[in-house]
Amino acid sequence: MAESAPLLRVYRVKSIEGSNPSLSAILGRILLALSLLMFLTSCDGEKSKEIAWQLPLSVPDDPHAATAGHKLPDWATKIEGKVKIVFLQKSTTRLFAVEVEKGNTQTSGDWQVMLLGLAEGLRIKGHTLINDENVANPAAYVRLTLSGEKMYEGWLYRDFPELFGMDNLDWKVWLEDVTMPPSSREGDKK
Repeated sequence: MAESAPLLRVYRVKSIEGSNPSLSAILGRILLALSLLMFLTSCDGEKSKEIAWQLPLSVPDDPHAATAGHKLPDWATKIEGKVKIVFLQKSTTRLFAVEVEKGNTQTSGDWQVMLLGLAEGLRIKGHTLINDENVANPAAYVRLTLSGEKMYEGWLYRDFPELFGMDNLDWKVWLEDVTMPPSSREGDKK
């Protein structure tokens, strides 16, 4: 039977000519202790610091939603019109729409929709809401309540339903249509 190669090779440190063998052994032990000390101090048990991309995602403040002390612009309350808002209950796939005119409240099942303001071309500049007639961005300021509990109050955009609006695990709500009579739009320009 042939012998297998050894699994572990042991190397001996040769002593330097003319040196004291006990001095070489002491230096070897000192080097080994320093190496061990460096290894142990590098693992000091500190908790690693989180890198920016590892931080949990948080929802940024929605400048379009109503906040404490937020006032609906006067120009938004003067524009007349109506909207069609669609509700989808995700758990049951129940889908229904509610049409409501500005200043009115419409009820459908447990939902109440109040249309408080309209904008033909809503945009934000420096935290100021502007109705820009040169921008095609119809929006409606609504208050949505479910069984008497306010679920959302703020702007809904017809063209950007995914970006802004109510954030709810069971319900998806979007603005399907905004209708403003021409006379309302002309009166807003004055």
